[in-house]
Amino acid sequence: MSKEVVENGLFRVQSLVDKLSLTERKQLSIYLQQHLTKDIISLLPIPLASHLLEFLDAENLCKIRQVSKTLKDRATDNALWKRQCILAGFPITHISKSFNYNNNAEDYFFQLYKHHVIVQKNWERQNFSQHLIRAHSEGITCIAGSEHGDIIYTGSFDKTVKIWDLFNQSCRKSLKDHSEGVQCLVLGKSILASGSWDKSIIVYDITNDHSIKHRLNGHLAGIISLTMDPNESVLFSGSVDKTIRIWNIHTGDCLQRLYGHDGTVGTLMLIPRVSSLTINQEQEEQHWLISGSNDNSILIWDLNPSEEQVSSFQSPSSPSSIKPQIFQRLEGHTRAVTCLAWYKDIVQQLEQDRLHDSPHSIHIDTLGFLASRSSSPCTNIIQEVELMDLDDPDSLIQPTNVNSESIQYHRQRNHHNRLDNSQIPSSPSNTVTPPPSPPEDHNMHTRNDYSNNMELSDTDIFHRSTFIFSASADSTIRMWDLTTGQLLHSTKEHTDIVWDLQCNESRLASVSSDGCIKYYQLSDSRPLVVPRTRSSFNIPFPAVTLAHIDSGVTCLKMTREWLICGTEDGVLIALEFFIRD
Repeated sequence: MSKEVVENGLFRVQSLVDKLSLTERKQLSIYLQQHLTKDIISLLPIPLASHLLEFLDAENLCKIRQVSKTLKDRATDNALWKRQCILAGFPITHISKSFNYNNNAEDYFFQLYKHHVIVQKNWERQNFSQHLIRAHSEGITCIAGSEHGDIIYTGSFDKTVKIWDLFNQSCRKSLKDHSEGVQCLVLGKSILASGSWDKSIIVYDITNDHSIKHRLNGHLAGIISLTMDPNESVLFSGSVDKTIRIWNIHTGDCLQRLYGHDGTVGTLMLIPRVSSLTINQEQEEQHWLISGSNDNSILIWDLNPSEEQVSSFQSPSSPSSIKPQIFQRLEGHTRAVTCLAWYKDIVQQLEQDRLHDSPHSIHIDTLGFLASRSSSPCTNIIQEVELMDLDDPDSLIQPTNVNSESIQYHRQRNHHNRLDNSQIPSSPSNTVTPPPSPPEDHNMHTRNDYSNNMELSDTDIFHRSTFIFSASADSTIRMWDLTTGQLLHSTKEHTDIVWDLQCNESRLASVSSDGCIKYYQLSDSRPLVVPRTRSSFNIPFPAVTLAHIDSGVTCLKMTREWLICGTEDGVLIALEFFIRD
Protein backbone atom coordinates (compact mmCIF):
# COMPACT_ATOMS: atom_id res chain seq x y z
CA MET A 1 0.00 0.00 0.00
CA SER A 2 1.48 3.31 -1.10
CA LYS A 3 1.97 6.30 1.16
CA GLU A 4 -0.57 8.32 -0.86
CA VAL A 5 -3.29 5.70 -0.37
CA VAL A 6 -2.68 5.63 3.40
CA GLU A 7 -2.77 9.41 3.68
CA ASN A 8 -5.99 9.52 1.60
CA GLY A 9 -7.61 6.91 3.86
CA LEU A 10 -6.61 8.77 7.02
CA PHE A 11 -8.08 11.99 5.56
CA ARG A 12 -11.42 10.27 4.95
CA VAL A 13 -11.47 8.80 8.48
CA GLN A 14 -10.70 12.21 9.94
CA SER A 15 -13.56 13.72 7.91
CA LEU A 16 -15.98 11.12 9.26
CA VAL A 17 -14.84 11.63 12.85
CA ASP A 18 -15.32 15.40 12.53
CA LYS A 19 -18.99 14.80 11.71
CA LEU A 20 -19.60 12.75 14.86
CA SER A 21 -21.14 14.16 18.02
CA LEU A 22 -19.29 14.09 21.34
CA THR A 23 -21.27 11.05 22.50
CA GLU A 24 -20.59 9.18 19.26
CA ARG A 25 -16.85 9.96 19.51
CA LYS A 26 -16.78 8.58 23.05
CA GLN A 27 -18.46 5.35 21.93
CA LEU A 28 -16.02 5.03 19.03
CA SER A 29 -13.08 5.50 21.39
CA ILE A 30 -14.33 2.73 23.71
CA TYR A 31 -14.86 0.41 20.74
CA LEU A 32 -11.40 0.99 19.33
CA GLN A 33 -9.73 0.56 22.75
CA GLN A 34 -11.42 -2.80 23.22
CA HIS A 35 -10.54 -4.13 19.79
CA LEU A 36 -7.17 -2.58 19.05
CA THR A 37 -5.46 -2.89 22.48
CA LYS A 38 -4.42 -6.49 22.91
CA ASP A 39 -2.95 -7.46 26.30
CA ILE A 40 -1.17 -10.62 25.16
CA ILE A 41 0.24 -11.46 28.61
CA SER A 42 -3.22 -11.37 30.18
CA LEU A 43 -4.59 -13.72 27.53
CA LEU A 44 -1.93 -16.36 28.16
CA PRO A 45 -2.23 -19.12 30.78
CA ILE A 46 -0.70 -17.94 34.06
CA PRO A 47 2.23 -20.44 34.06
CA LEU A 48 3.23 -19.43 30.52
CA ALA A 49 2.89 -15.71 31.29
CA SER A 50 5.04 -16.10 34.40
CA HIS A 51 7.68 -17.94 32.38
CA LEU A 52 7.86 -15.12 29.83
CA LEU A 53 8.19 -12.51 32.57
CA GLU A 54 11.19 -14.38 34.00
CA PHE A 55 13.22 -13.11 31.04
CA LEU A 56 12.76 -9.49 32.17
CA ASP A 57 14.95 -7.64 34.64
CA ALA A 58 13.64 -5.79 37.66
CA GLU A 59 13.46 -2.44 35.88
CA ASN A 60 11.22 -3.76 33.10
CA LEU A 61 9.08 -5.69 35.56
CA CYS A 62 8.43 -2.41 37.37
CA LYS A 63 7.38 -0.80 34.07
CA ILE A 64 5.01 -3.65 33.25
CA ARG A 65 3.38 -3.27 36.67
CA GLN A 66 2.27 0.21 35.59
CA VAL A 67 0.43 -0.90 32.43
CA SER A 68 -2.74 -2.39 33.86
CA LYS A 69 -4.13 -4.03 36.98
CA THR A 70 -3.91 -7.48 35.41
CA LEU A 71 -0.28 -6.99 34.43
CA LYS A 72 0.49 -5.51 37.84
CA ASP A 73 -0.77 -8.70 39.46
CA ARG A 74 1.19 -10.91 37.06
CA ALA A 75 4.41 -8.88 37.41
CA THR A 76 4.21 -8.88 41.22
CA ASP A 77 4.32 -12.65 41.44
CA ASN A 78 6.38 -13.82 44.44
CA ALA A 79 8.37 -16.32 42.38
CA LEU A 80 9.48 -13.58 39.97
CA TRP A 81 10.70 -11.23 42.68
CA LYS A 82 12.28 -13.97 44.74
CA ARG A 83 14.37 -14.70 41.67
CA GLN A 84 15.22 -10.99 41.29
CA CYS A 85 16.35 -10.86 44.93
CA ILE A 86 18.64 -13.83 44.38
CA LEU A 87 20.08 -12.39 41.15
CA ALA A 88 20.82 -9.09 42.88
CA GLY A 89 22.51 -10.88 45.78
CA PHE A 90 19.87 -9.82 48.29
CA PRO A 91 19.18 -12.21 51.21
CA ILE A 92 15.76 -13.85 51.25
CA THR A 93 16.05 -15.50 54.66
CA HIS A 94 17.23 -14.27 58.08
CA ILE A 95 15.86 -10.83 57.30
CA SER A 96 16.33 -7.91 59.69
CA LYS A 97 13.42 -7.00 61.95
CA SER A 98 13.28 -3.64 60.17
CA PHE A 99 11.45 -5.43 57.33
CA ASN A 100 8.15 -6.04 59.05
CA TYR A 101 5.89 -7.41 56.32
CA ASN A 102 3.49 -10.34 56.13
CA ASN A 103 5.52 -13.18 54.63
CA ASN A 104 2.33 -14.73 53.27
CA ALA A 105 1.46 -11.64 51.23
CA GLU A 106 1.27 -12.01 47.45
CA ASP A 107 3.76 -9.17 47.00
CA TYR A 108 6.13 -10.20 49.83
CA PHE A 109 9.24 -10.59 47.66
CA PHE A 110 8.46 -7.44 45.69
CA GLN A 111 8.36 -5.48 48.95
CA LEU A 112 11.51 -7.25 50.16
CA TYR A 113 13.30 -6.22 46.96
CA LYS A 114 12.20 -2.62 47.50
CA HIS A 115 13.46 -2.78 51.09
CA HIS A 116 16.90 -3.94 49.97
CA VAL A 117 17.04 -1.23 47.29
CA ILE A 118 16.29 1.46 49.88
CA VAL A 119 19.06 0.15 52.13
CA GLN A 120 21.50 -0.02 49.22
CA LYS A 121 20.72 3.55 48.20
CA ASN A 122 21.21 4.74 51.77
CA TRP A 123 24.69 3.17 51.75
CA GLU A 124 25.51 4.93 48.49
CA ARG A 125 24.27 8.29 49.81
CA GLN A 126 25.67 7.80 53.33
CA ASN A 127 22.23 8.21 54.90
CA PHE A 128 22.06 6.55 58.30
CA SER A 129 21.04 6.97 61.91
CA GLN A 130 23.72 6.72 64.58
CA HIS A 131 23.32 4.94 67.92
CA LEU A 132 25.91 5.07 70.72
CA ILE A 133 25.79 2.23 73.25
CA ARG A 134 27.80 1.91 76.46
CA ALA A 135 28.54 -1.79 75.93
CA HIS A 136 31.56 -2.75 78.08
CA SER A 137 33.50 -1.37 81.03
CA GLU A 138 36.78 -1.74 79.09
CA GLY A 139 37.84 -1.63 75.45
CA ILE A 140 35.94 -3.65 72.85
CA THR A 141 38.26 -5.94 70.91
CA CYS A 142 36.04 -7.87 68.50
CA ILE A 143 32.55 -8.11 67.02
CA ALA A 144 30.88 -11.13 65.40
CA GLY A 145 27.45 -11.56 63.88
CA SER A 146 25.35 -12.70 60.96
CA GLU A 147 25.59 -10.84 57.67
CA HIS A 148 21.82 -10.34 57.57
CA GLY A 149 20.38 -10.26 61.09
CA ASP A 150 20.29 -7.91 64.06
CA ILE A 151 22.09 -10.10 66.63
CA ILE A 152 25.79 -9.46 67.29
CA TYR A 153 28.40 -10.63 69.80
CA THR A 154 31.08 -8.38 71.31
CA GLY A 155 34.27 -9.29 73.17
CA SER A 156 36.18 -7.01 75.53
CA PHE A 157 39.13 -6.61 77.85
CA ASP A 158 36.57 -6.74 80.67
CA LYS A 159 36.70 -10.58 80.17
CA THR A 160 33.12 -10.84 78.88
CA VAL A 161 31.33 -11.73 75.67
CA LYS A 162 27.98 -9.94 75.30
CA ILE A 163 25.05 -10.73 73.02
CA TRP A 164 23.18 -7.73 71.59
CA ASP A 165 19.88 -7.17 69.81
CA LEU A 166 20.63 -4.16 67.63
CA PHE A 167 17.05 -3.56 66.55
CA ASN A 168 15.86 -3.21 70.15
CA GLN A 169 19.24 -1.92 71.39
CA SER A 170 19.29 -4.38 74.26
CA CYS A 171 21.83 -6.75 75.80
CA ARG A 172 20.44 -10.28 75.76
CA LYS A 173 23.14 -12.07 77.71
CA SER A 174 26.66 -11.74 79.08
CA LEU A 175 29.11 -14.68 79.01
CA LYS A 176 31.75 -14.52 81.74
CA ASP A 177 33.84 -17.65 81.27
CA HIS A 178 37.32 -16.23 80.55
CA SER A 179 39.82 -15.18 83.22
CA GLU A 180 41.48 -12.54 80.99
CA GLY A 181 40.40 -10.21 78.21
CA VAL A 182 38.59 -11.63 75.17
CA GLN A 183 40.52 -10.78 71.99
CA CYS A 184 38.69 -12.57 69.15
CA LEU A 185 35.40 -14.21 68.19
CA VAL A 186 34.17 -16.38 65.35
CA LEU A 187 30.51 -17.23 64.74
CA GLY A 188 28.90 -20.12 62.87
CA LYS A 189 25.29 -21.23 62.53
CA SER A 190 25.33 -23.16 65.81
CA ILE A 191 28.79 -22.47 67.24
CA LEU A 192 30.44 -19.41 68.82
CA ALA A 193 34.15 -19.54 69.67
CA SER A 194 36.03 -16.96 71.73
CA GLY A 195 39.80 -16.56 72.11
CA SER A 196 41.35 -14.88 75.13
CA TRP A 197 44.55 -13.61 76.67
CA ASP A 198 44.13 -16.44 79.20
CA LYS A 199 45.52 -18.70 76.38
CA SER A 200 42.25 -20.62 76.01
CA ILE A 201 39.50 -20.92 73.42
CA ILE A 202 35.93 -21.53 74.53
CA VAL A 203 33.48 -23.14 72.08
CA TYR A 204 29.82 -22.33 72.87
CA ASP A 205 26.74 -24.16 71.63
CA ILE A 206 24.39 -21.40 70.45
CA THR A 207 21.48 -23.82 70.12
CA ASN A 208 21.74 -24.79 73.79
CA ASP A 209 21.60 -21.38 75.51
CA HIS A 210 25.31 -20.78 74.82
CA SER A 211 26.45 -23.68 76.97
CA ILE A 212 30.16 -24.50 76.83
CA LYS A 213 30.86 -27.28 74.34
CA HIS A 214 34.67 -27.33 74.67
CA ARG A 215 37.45 -25.38 76.35
CA LEU A 216 40.54 -25.68 74.13
CA ASN A 217 44.00 -25.33 75.67
CA GLY A 218 47.41 -25.69 74.09
CA HIS A 219 48.64 -22.30 72.96
CA LEU A 220 51.54 -20.88 74.99
CA ALA A 221 50.26 -17.29 74.89
CA GLY A 222 47.14 -15.21 74.20
CA ILE A 223 44.77 -16.11 71.36
CA ILE A 224 44.59 -13.23 68.86
CA SER A 225 42.68 -14.63 65.87
CA LEU A 226 40.12 -17.31 65.02
CA THR A 227 38.39 -18.61 61.91
CA MET A 228 36.17 -21.59 61.21
CA ASP A 229 35.08 -23.63 58.19
CA PRO A 230 31.49 -23.06 56.98
CA ASN A 231 30.35 -26.46 58.22
CA GLU A 232 31.63 -25.92 61.76
CA SER A 233 33.94 -28.91 61.69
CA VAL A 234 37.37 -27.31 61.92
CA LEU A 235 38.57 -24.31 63.94
CA PHE A 236 41.80 -22.39 63.25
CA SER A 237 43.47 -20.25 65.93
CA GLY A 238 46.40 -17.81 65.81
CA SER A 239 48.39 -16.77 68.84
CA VAL A 240 51.10 -14.55 70.26
CA ASP A 241 53.18 -17.77 70.40
CA LYS A 242 53.64 -17.43 66.58
CA THR A 243 51.74 -20.63 65.77
CA ILE A 244 48.46 -21.57 64.12
CA ARG A 245 46.58 -24.49 65.64
CA ILE A 246 43.90 -26.53 63.92
CA TRP A 247 41.14 -28.06 66.06
CA ASN A 248 38.41 -30.63 65.59
CA ILE A 249 35.33 -28.78 66.83
CA HIS A 250 33.39 -32.00 67.43
CA THR A 251 35.97 -33.53 69.76
CA GLY A 252 38.06 -30.57 70.90
CA ASP A 253 41.26 -32.29 69.73
CA CYS A 254 44.21 -30.30 68.39
CA LEU A 255 44.87 -31.75 64.93
CA GLN A 256 47.85 -29.75 63.69
CA ARG A 257 50.27 -26.97 64.55
CA LEU A 258 51.48 -24.74 61.71
CA TYR A 259 54.77 -22.86 61.85
CA GLY A 260 55.75 -20.19 59.36
CA HIS A 261 55.49 -16.78 61.01
CA ASP A 262 58.15 -15.02 63.06
CA GLY A 263 55.67 -12.98 65.09
CA THR A 264 52.17 -12.95 66.56
CA VAL A 265 49.56 -14.43 64.21
CA GLY A 266 47.15 -11.51 64.40
CA THR A 267 44.56 -12.39 61.76
CA LEU A 268 43.22 -15.51 60.05
CA MET A 269 40.81 -16.02 57.17
CA LEU A 270 39.54 -19.15 55.40
CA ILE A 271 38.39 -18.81 51.78
CA PRO A 272 37.52 -21.28 49.01
CA ARG A 273 40.18 -22.02 46.45
CA VAL A 274 39.47 -20.63 42.99
CA SER A 275 39.05 -24.12 41.54
CA SER A 276 36.41 -24.97 44.15
CA LEU A 277 34.18 -22.02 43.26
CA THR A 278 32.82 -23.97 40.28
CA ILE A 279 32.68 -27.45 41.77
CA ASN A 280 29.69 -29.72 41.54
CA GLN A 281 27.50 -30.28 44.54
CA GLU A 282 28.83 -33.86 44.76
CA GLN A 283 32.41 -32.60 45.13
CA GLU A 284 33.91 -31.40 48.37
CA GLU A 285 35.01 -27.81 48.81
CA GLN A 286 38.69 -26.94 49.16
CA HIS A 287 40.07 -23.94 51.02
CA TRP A 288 43.03 -21.67 51.46
CA LEU A 289 43.95 -20.51 54.94
CA ILE A 290 45.36 -16.97 54.98
CA SER A 291 47.29 -15.66 57.97
CA GLY A 292 48.68 -12.20 58.77
CA SER A 293 51.35 -11.58 61.36
CA ASN A 294 53.39 -9.05 63.31
CA ASP A 295 56.31 -10.14 61.09
CA ASN A 296 54.67 -7.92 58.41
CA SER A 297 53.88 -10.85 56.09
CA ILE A 298 50.79 -12.67 54.83
CA LEU A 299 50.95 -16.42 54.25
CA ILE A 300 48.55 -18.42 52.09
CA TRP A 301 48.36 -22.02 53.25
CA ASP A 302 47.25 -24.74 50.87
CA LEU A 303 45.19 -27.13 52.98
CA ASN A 304 45.12 -29.65 50.10
CA PRO A 305 48.70 -29.70 48.76
CA SER A 306 49.49 -31.74 45.67
CA GLU A 307 52.04 -34.56 45.70
CA GLU A 308 54.49 -32.33 43.83
CA GLN A 309 54.18 -29.59 46.49
CA VAL A 310 54.65 -32.10 49.28
CA SER A 311 57.80 -33.60 47.76
CA SER A 312 59.33 -30.14 47.30
CA PHE A 313 58.58 -29.01 50.86
CA GLN A 314 59.15 -32.11 52.98
CA SER A 315 62.55 -33.17 54.14
CA PRO A 316 63.46 -36.85 53.92
CA SER A 317 63.29 -37.15 57.70
CA SER A 318 59.83 -35.64 58.00
CA PRO A 319 56.94 -37.89 58.86
CA SER A 320 54.90 -39.42 56.11
CA SER A 321 51.75 -37.52 57.08
CA ILE A 322 51.00 -34.65 54.74
CA LYS A 323 50.60 -31.20 56.28
CA PRO A 324 49.27 -27.88 54.92
CA GLN A 325 51.93 -26.11 52.89
CA ILE A 326 52.71 -22.44 52.28
CA PHE A 327 51.37 -21.71 48.81
CA GLN A 328 52.20 -18.00 48.65
CA ARG A 329 53.93 -15.35 50.75
CA LEU A 330 52.72 -11.76 50.34
CA GLU A 331 55.14 -9.07 51.45
CA GLY A 332 54.91 -5.30 51.31
CA HIS A 333 53.52 -4.05 54.60
CA THR A 334 56.15 -2.32 56.74
CA ARG A 335 54.50 -3.06 60.08
CA ALA A 336 52.27 -5.75 61.59
CA VAL A 337 49.39 -7.08 59.46
CA THR A 338 46.29 -6.56 61.61
CA CYS A 339 43.36 -7.78 59.51
CA LEU A 340 42.28 -9.44 56.27
CA ALA A 341 39.13 -9.34 54.15
CA TRP A 342 37.98 -11.33 51.13
CA TYR A 343 36.31 -9.62 48.19
CA LYS A 344 33.49 -11.82 46.91
CA ASP A 345 31.90 -10.77 43.65
CA ILE A 346 28.24 -11.53 43.17
CA VAL A 347 28.83 -14.70 41.15
CA GLN A 348 31.12 -16.11 43.82
CA GLN A 349 28.53 -15.18 46.46
CA LEU A 350 25.74 -16.95 44.60
CA GLU A 351 27.85 -20.05 44.04
CA GLN A 352 28.90 -20.14 47.70
CA ASP A 353 25.27 -19.81 48.80
CA ARG A 354 24.35 -22.67 46.47
CA LEU A 355 27.15 -24.88 47.72
CA HIS A 356 26.28 -24.30 51.35
CA ASP A 357 22.58 -25.00 50.87
CA SER A 358 23.43 -28.69 51.19
CA PRO A 359 26.17 -29.12 53.83
CA HIS A 360 29.32 -31.05 53.04
CA SER A 361 32.51 -31.42 55.03
CA ILE A 362 35.53 -29.25 54.40
CA HIS A 363 37.93 -31.16 52.18
CA ILE A 364 41.25 -31.51 53.99
CA ASP A 365 42.05 -35.06 53.02
CA THR A 366 45.75 -34.80 53.79
CA LEU A 367 45.11 -34.33 57.49
CA GLY A 368 42.34 -36.84 57.99
CA PHE A 369 40.75 -34.29 60.27
CA LEU A 370 37.47 -35.98 60.91
CA ALA A 371 38.40 -39.63 60.58
CA SER A 372 36.81 -40.05 63.97
CA ARG A 373 34.33 -37.66 65.41
CA SER A 374 36.63 -38.23 68.66
CA SER A 375 36.26 -15.39 62.68
CA SER A 376 35.63 13.65 56.94
CA PRO A 377 32.68 13.05 59.21
CA CYS A 378 29.51 12.54 57.23
CA THR A 379 27.02 15.40 57.05
CA ASN A 380 24.06 13.13 56.26
CA ILE A 381 23.54 11.66 59.72
CA ILE A 382 19.80 11.54 60.24
CA GLN A 383 19.63 10.88 63.95
CA GLU A 384 21.98 10.60 66.91
CA VAL A 385 20.74 9.09 70.14
CA GLU A 386 22.16 9.64 73.58
CA LEU A 387 24.82 7.36 75.00
CA MET A 388 22.98 4.55 76.79
CA ASP A 389 24.10 2.01 79.34
CA LEU A 390 21.97 -0.94 78.28
CA ASP A 391 22.82 -2.93 81.39
CA ASP A 392 20.79 -0.23 83.13
CA PRO A 393 18.30 0.98 80.47
CA ASP A 394 16.76 3.58 82.76
CA SER A 395 20.00 5.53 83.06
CA LEU A 396 21.40 7.88 80.43
CA ILE A 397 25.15 8.48 80.50
CA GLN A 398 26.66 11.48 78.78
CA PRO A 399 30.12 10.99 77.21
CA THR A 400 31.63 13.60 79.54
CA ASN A 401 30.79 11.43 82.56
CA VAL A 402 33.59 8.98 81.70
CA ASN A 403 36.51 10.22 83.80
CA SER A 404 40.03 10.47 82.37
CA GLU A 405 41.51 8.25 85.09
CA SER A 406 39.21 5.38 84.07
CA ILE A 407 40.06 5.84 80.39
CA GLN A 408 43.78 5.81 81.18
CA TYR A 409 43.37 2.52 83.08
CA HIS A 410 41.47 0.99 80.18
CA ARG A 411 44.19 1.95 77.73
CA GLN A 412 46.80 0.12 79.75
CA ARG A 413 45.02 -3.06 78.61
CA ASN A 414 44.17 -2.10 75.08
CA HIS A 415 44.35 -3.28 71.50
CA HIS A 416 48.02 -2.25 71.16
CA ASN A 417 48.97 -5.21 73.37
CA ARG A 418 48.67 -7.52 70.35
CA LEU A 419 51.52 -5.60 68.67
CA ASP A 420 53.86 -6.02 71.67
CA ASN A 421 56.40 -8.66 70.73
CA SER A 422 57.76 -8.72 74.28
CA GLN A 423 54.83 -10.98 75.19
CA ILE A 424 55.96 -13.70 72.77
CA PRO A 425 57.19 -16.68 74.81
CA SER A 426 60.47 -18.31 74.02
CA SER A 427 60.10 -21.39 71.85
CA PRO A 428 60.13 -24.68 73.74
CA SER A 429 62.83 -27.14 72.81
CA ASN A 430 60.41 -29.79 71.62
CA THR A 431 58.61 -27.69 69.00
CA VAL A 432 58.46 -28.89 65.41
CA THR A 433 60.88 -27.18 63.04
CA PRO A 434 59.03 -24.74 60.74
CA PRO A 435 58.73 -25.96 57.15
CA PRO A 436 61.02 -24.32 54.60
CA SER A 437 59.67 -21.40 52.62
CA PRO A 438 58.42 -22.11 49.11
CA PRO A 439 60.79 -21.48 46.18
CA GLU A 440 61.26 -17.76 45.84
CA ASP A 441 59.30 -16.05 43.14
CA HIS A 442 61.62 -13.40 41.75
CA ASN A 443 58.63 -11.35 40.70
CA MET A 444 57.31 -11.31 44.27
CA HIS A 445 59.45 -8.38 45.35
CA THR A 446 58.95 -6.48 42.11
CA ARG A 447 55.19 -6.52 41.93
CA ASN A 448 53.71 -3.69 39.93
CA ASP A 449 51.78 -1.34 42.17
CA TYR A 450 48.71 -0.42 40.15
CA SER A 451 47.98 2.71 42.12
CA ASN A 452 46.72 4.63 39.09
CA ASN A 453 43.22 4.23 37.73
CA MET A 454 42.67 0.64 36.70
CA GLU A 455 39.44 -1.12 35.84
CA LEU A 456 39.01 -4.80 36.57
CA SER A 457 36.28 -6.16 34.35
CA ASP A 458 34.73 -9.34 33.03
CA THR A 459 37.14 -9.60 30.13
CA ASP A 460 40.28 -8.91 32.15
CA ILE A 461 41.97 -11.01 34.87
CA PHE A 462 38.88 -10.86 37.04
CA HIS A 463 37.22 -14.06 35.88
CA ARG A 464 39.85 -16.34 37.44
CA SER A 465 41.14 -14.18 40.27
CA THR A 466 40.50 -14.06 43.98
CA PHE A 467 41.02 -10.67 45.61
CA ILE A 468 41.79 -9.98 49.24
CA PHE A 469 42.42 -6.82 51.24
CA SER A 470 44.94 -6.50 54.05
CA ALA A 471 45.40 -3.73 56.60
CA SER A 472 48.33 -2.95 58.83
CA ALA A 473 49.83 -0.96 61.65
CA ASP A 474 51.57 0.99 58.86
CA SER A 475 48.16 2.71 58.26
CA THR A 476 47.76 1.26 54.75
CA ILE A 477 45.17 -0.95 53.11
CA ARG A 478 46.44 -3.16 50.31
CA MET A 479 44.60 -5.13 47.65
CA TRP A 480 46.09 -8.39 46.36
CA ASP A 481 45.36 -10.89 43.62
CA LEU A 482 45.61 -14.06 45.64
CA THR A 483 46.13 -16.41 42.70
CA THR A 484 49.26 -14.57 41.51
CA GLY A 485 50.42 -12.77 44.64
CA GLN A 486 50.29 -9.50 42.73
CA LEU A 487 49.81 -6.24 44.65
CA LEU A 488 47.03 -4.40 42.84
CA HIS A 489 46.67 -1.30 44.97
CA SER A 490 47.84 0.36 48.17
CA THR A 491 46.01 3.23 49.83
CA LYS A 492 46.64 5.24 52.98
CA GLU A 493 43.37 6.82 54.03
CA HIS A 494 44.02 6.50 57.79
CA THR A 495 46.67 8.28 59.86
CA ASP A 496 47.15 5.54 62.46
CA ILE A 497 46.90 1.76 62.87
CA VAL A 498 44.09 0.19 60.82
CA TRP A 499 42.66 -2.37 63.21
CA ASP A 500 39.88 -3.93 61.21
CA LEU A 501 38.27 -3.98 57.78
CA GLN A 502 35.49 -5.93 56.11
CA CYS A 503 34.09 -6.07 52.61
CA ASN A 504 31.28 -7.62 50.61
CA GLU A 505 30.48 -7.61 46.90
CA SER A 506 29.97 -3.84 46.77
CA ARG A 507 31.67 -2.06 49.65
CA LEU A 508 34.63 -2.00 52.03
CA ALA A 509 34.75 -0.50 55.53
CA SER A 510 37.74 0.16 57.80
CA VAL A 511 38.40 1.49 61.31
CA SER A 512 41.53 2.83 62.94
CA SER A 513 43.17 4.22 66.06
CA ASP A 514 42.76 7.64 64.42
CA GLY A 515 39.05 7.46 65.39
CA CYS A 516 37.79 7.34 61.80
CA ILE A 517 35.19 4.97 60.38
CA LYS A 518 35.67 4.91 56.62
CA TYR A 519 33.67 3.46 53.76
CA TYR A 520 34.76 2.63 50.20
CA GLN A 521 32.39 1.91 47.31
CA LEU A 522 33.90 -0.98 45.35
CA SER A 523 31.26 -1.91 42.80
CA ASP A 524 30.64 -0.20 39.50
CA SER A 525 27.87 2.32 38.84
CA ARG A 526 25.40 0.03 37.08
CA PRO A 527 21.77 0.60 38.11
CA LEU A 528 20.85 -1.42 41.14
CA VAL A 529 17.71 -2.77 39.51
CA VAL A 530 19.78 -4.55 36.86
CA PRO A 531 20.80 -7.99 38.14
CA ARG A 532 24.55 -8.14 38.54
CA THR A 533 26.80 -10.63 36.83
CA ARG A 534 30.54 -10.32 37.18
CA SER A 535 31.35 -7.27 39.25
CA SER A 536 33.86 -4.72 38.10
CA PHE A 537 35.27 -1.72 39.88
CA ASN A 538 37.74 1.07 39.49
CA ILE A 539 40.97 1.47 41.41
CA PRO A 540 41.61 3.63 43.31
CA PHE A 541 38.31 3.72 45.16
CA PRO A 542 37.69 6.93 47.11
CA ALA A 543 37.13 6.82 50.86
CA VAL A 544 34.25 8.48 52.68
CA THR A 545 34.53 9.19 56.41
CA LEU A 546 31.24 8.12 57.97
CA ALA A 547 32.17 9.16 61.52
CA HIS A 548 35.11 10.53 63.49
CA ILE A 549 35.38 10.15 67.26
CA ASP A 550 37.95 11.06 69.91
CA SER A 551 38.68 7.45 70.87
CA GLY A 552 40.41 4.76 68.80
CA VAL A 553 38.09 2.42 66.89
CA THR A 554 39.29 -1.17 67.19
CA CYS A 555 36.81 -3.46 65.43
CA LEU A 556 33.79 -3.51 63.14
CA LYS A 557 31.02 -5.68 61.79
CA MET A 558 29.23 -4.79 58.55
CA THR A 559 25.83 -6.31 57.77
CA ARG A 560 23.28 -5.44 55.10
CA GLU A 561 21.71 -2.74 57.24
CA TRP A 562 24.26 -1.98 59.96
CA LEU A 563 27.85 -0.92 60.42
CA ILE A 564 28.77 -1.62 64.05
CA CYS A 565 32.10 -0.47 65.49
CA GLY A 566 33.76 -0.94 68.88
CA THR A 567 36.02 1.57 70.59
CA GLU A 568 38.88 1.53 73.10
CA ASP A 569 36.48 3.08 75.65
CA GLY A 570 33.93 0.25 75.51
CA VAL A 571 31.36 2.09 73.39
CA LEU A 572 29.52 0.52 70.46
CA ILE A 573 28.85 2.86 67.54
CA ALA A 574 25.96 1.45 65.49
CA LEU A 575 25.21 3.08 62.13
CA GLU A 576 21.82 1.96 60.82
CA PHE A 577 21.21 2.32 57.07
CA PHE A 578 17.48 1.68 57.15
CA ILE A 579 15.83 4.81 58.48
CA ARG A 580 12.82 3.88 60.58
CA ASP A 581 9.68 6.01 60.55
